[in-house]
Amino acid sequence: MKFLTKEMNDEMMWRLETNQKYQSKLKGLSIRLILLSTDAPGNEDRQYAMILENGKFIDVEVQAKPAPSDLRTAPLDRTKYDARMVAPHQTLFEMVQGRQELLSGLDKLKIEGDIGKMMANSRGFIRLALFIGSMPIEP
Repeated sequence: MKFLTKEMNDEMMWRLETNQKYQSKLKGLSIRLILLSTDAPGNEDRQYAMILENGKFIDVEVQAKPAPSDLRTAPLDRTKYDARMVAPHQTLFEMVQGRQELLSGLDKLKIEGDIGKMMANSRGFIRLALFIGSMPIEP
Protein backbone atom coordinates (compact mmCIF):
# COMPACT_ATOMS: atom_id res chain seq x y z
CA MET A 1 0.00 0.00 0.00
CA LYS A 2 1.18 3.51 -0.71
CA PHE A 3 2.41 5.85 2.01
CA LEU A 4 0.02 8.62 3.10
CA THR A 5 -2.98 7.39 1.12
CA LYS A 6 -6.54 6.40 1.95
CA GLU A 7 -5.51 2.76 1.55
CA MET A 8 -2.83 3.22 4.24
CA ASN A 9 -5.32 4.96 6.49
CA ASP A 10 -7.89 2.19 6.07
CA GLU A 11 -5.26 -0.41 6.98
CA MET A 12 -4.19 1.58 10.05
CA MET A 13 -7.76 1.87 11.28
CA TRP A 14 -8.39 -1.85 10.71
CA ARG A 15 -5.24 -2.81 12.61
CA LEU A 16 -6.13 -0.54 15.50
CA GLU A 17 -9.65 -1.96 15.73
CA THR A 18 -8.65 -5.62 15.53
CA ASN A 19 -5.19 -6.03 17.06
CA GLN A 20 -4.12 -5.22 20.63
CA LYS A 21 -0.47 -5.22 19.59
CA TYR A 22 -1.09 -2.17 17.40
CA GLN A 23 -3.38 -0.54 19.97
CA SER A 24 -0.59 -0.72 22.53
CA LYS A 25 1.82 1.11 20.19
CA LEU A 26 -0.34 4.24 20.31
CA LYS A 27 -1.76 3.84 23.83
CA GLY A 28 -1.99 7.19 25.59
CA LEU A 29 -0.72 9.16 22.58
CA SER A 30 -2.40 12.49 21.83
CA ILE A 31 -1.21 14.47 18.84
CA ARG A 32 -2.73 16.94 16.34
CA LEU A 33 -0.48 16.84 13.30
CA ILE A 34 -0.38 17.26 9.54
CA LEU A 35 2.16 15.32 7.50
CA LEU A 36 2.63 16.81 4.03
CA SER A 37 4.83 14.99 1.55
CA THR A 38 5.78 16.86 -1.57
CA ASP A 39 6.54 15.36 -4.95
CA ALA A 40 5.24 11.88 -4.21
CA PRO A 41 5.19 9.21 -6.93
CA GLY A 42 2.61 10.11 -9.56
CA ASN A 43 3.68 13.77 -9.33
CA GLU A 44 1.44 14.58 -6.39
CA ASP A 45 1.53 16.14 -2.95
CA ARG A 46 0.02 13.96 -0.23
CA GLN A 47 -1.34 15.28 3.03
CA TYR A 48 -2.30 13.20 6.06
CA ALA A 49 -3.96 15.31 8.75
CA MET A 50 -4.69 13.54 12.03
CA ILE A 51 -6.01 14.10 15.49
CA LEU A 52 -5.24 11.36 18.00
CA GLU A 53 -6.55 11.43 21.54
CA ASN A 54 -5.36 8.85 24.02
CA GLY A 55 -4.24 6.49 21.24
CA LYS A 56 -7.41 6.74 19.16
CA PHE A 57 -7.80 8.52 15.85
CA ILE A 58 -10.57 11.09 16.35
CA ASP A 59 -10.27 12.73 12.94
CA VAL A 60 -8.24 11.94 9.82
CA GLU A 61 -8.20 13.72 6.48
CA VAL A 62 -6.26 12.29 3.54
CA GLN A 63 -5.67 14.40 0.43
CA ALA A 64 -3.64 14.09 -2.74
CA LYS A 65 -3.27 16.85 -5.32
CA PRO A 66 -1.12 17.30 -8.43
CA ALA A 67 2.27 18.76 -7.47
CA PRO A 68 3.02 21.49 -6.80
CA SER A 69 -0.28 22.04 -5.01
CA ASP A 70 -1.91 24.62 -2.78
CA LEU A 71 -1.39 22.19 0.13
CA ARG A 72 2.14 23.62 0.32
CA THR A 73 0.96 27.17 0.90
CA ALA A 74 -2.28 26.64 2.84
CA PRO A 75 -2.14 28.25 6.27
CA LEU A 76 -1.95 25.94 9.28
CA ASP A 77 -5.23 25.90 11.19
CA ARG A 78 -3.77 26.26 14.69
CA THR A 79 -7.20 25.86 16.26
CA LYS A 80 -7.31 22.29 14.93
CA TYR A 81 -3.66 21.20 14.59
CA ASP A 82 -0.55 21.80 16.67
CA ALA A 83 1.92 21.45 13.82
CA ARG A 84 2.57 20.58 10.20
CA MET A 85 5.62 18.70 8.97
CA VAL A 86 6.46 19.25 5.31
CA ALA A 87 9.19 17.31 3.51
CA PRO A 88 9.92 15.64 0.22
CA HIS A 89 7.95 12.41 0.02
CA GLN A 90 11.00 10.13 0.03
CA THR A 91 12.38 11.84 3.15
CA LEU A 92 9.17 11.32 5.16
CA PHE A 93 8.88 7.76 3.89
CA GLU A 94 12.46 6.92 4.92
CA MET A 95 11.89 8.47 8.35
CA VAL A 96 8.88 6.29 9.15
CA GLN A 97 10.71 3.26 7.77
CA GLY A 98 13.59 3.98 10.15
CA ARG A 99 16.01 4.38 7.25
CA GLN A 100 16.69 8.03 8.06
CA GLU A 101 17.04 9.58 11.50
CA LEU A 102 14.91 12.63 12.20
CA LEU A 103 17.98 14.73 12.99
CA SER A 104 19.74 13.83 9.74
CA GLY A 105 16.68 14.92 7.73
CA LEU A 106 16.13 18.25 9.46
CA ASP A 107 17.62 20.16 6.53
CA LYS A 108 14.81 18.77 4.31
CA LEU A 109 12.05 19.01 6.92
CA LYS A 110 9.97 22.11 7.55
CA ILE A 111 8.01 22.19 10.80
CA GLU A 112 5.44 24.90 11.42
CA GLY A 113 3.25 25.44 14.41
CA ASP A 114 3.91 24.87 18.08
CA ILE A 115 7.51 23.63 17.99
CA GLY A 116 7.63 23.43 21.79
CA LYS A 117 4.66 21.08 21.83
CA MET A 118 6.20 18.96 19.08
CA MET A 119 9.48 18.71 20.96
CA ALA A 120 7.67 17.84 24.18
CA ASN A 121 5.80 15.13 22.28
CA SER A 122 8.78 13.87 20.26
CA ARG A 123 8.56 10.40 21.79
CA GLY A 124 4.91 10.26 20.74
CA PHE A 125 5.83 11.24 17.21
CA ILE A 126 8.48 8.51 17.14
CA ARG A 127 5.88 5.96 18.34
CA LEU A 128 3.51 7.10 15.59
CA ALA A 129 6.27 6.85 12.96
CA LEU A 130 7.18 3.35 14.17
CA PHE A 131 3.52 2.34 14.01
CA ILE A 132 3.18 3.57 10.42
CA GLY A 133 6.56 2.07 9.50
CA SER A 134 5.52 -1.35 10.84
CA MET A 135 3.01 -1.70 8.02
CA PRO A 136 3.90 -2.96 4.53
CA ILE A 137 4.01 0.45 2.87
CA GLU A 138 5.77 1.64 -0.23
CA PRO A 139 6.46 5.16 -1.42
